[in-house]
Amino acid sequence: MYVVVLTSFGIRTIDGGFNWLHALSVLTFCTLTAGLWAVRKGNIRSHRSFMTGSYFGLLGAFMGVLAVPSRRIPQLAAHELPLLGLLILVLLGTAALTILGFAQLRTAQRPLRAR
Repeated sequence: MYVVVLTSFGIRTIDGGFNWLHALSVLTFCTLTAGLWAVRKGNIRSHRSFMTGSYFGLLGAFMGVLAVPSRRIPQLAAHELPLLGLLILVLLGTAALTILGFAQLRTAQRPLRAR
């Protein structure tokens, strides 16, 4: 998430400046940091709240991108559907591998039970 947030500042407007979306990147950076700080301090409830807020913020930003027809994703859907399909498959594959990796990590961390 930090990589995504920090690289978002490399995306500028046509005149080379920042816009209101960069303020959301700053907000995401802050909530991500606060959530990680909370879990390090053992405050799971606060961590969960920050991460849930970040997740729903991400969904809101994605819906905002889809709602503007001139943005890249709607343009891909209208003019380059096979490429959009490939990108979706790559995204789903990455998500599946990440979930499987965390599941294996969680299984490996469980203590063995005596029979």
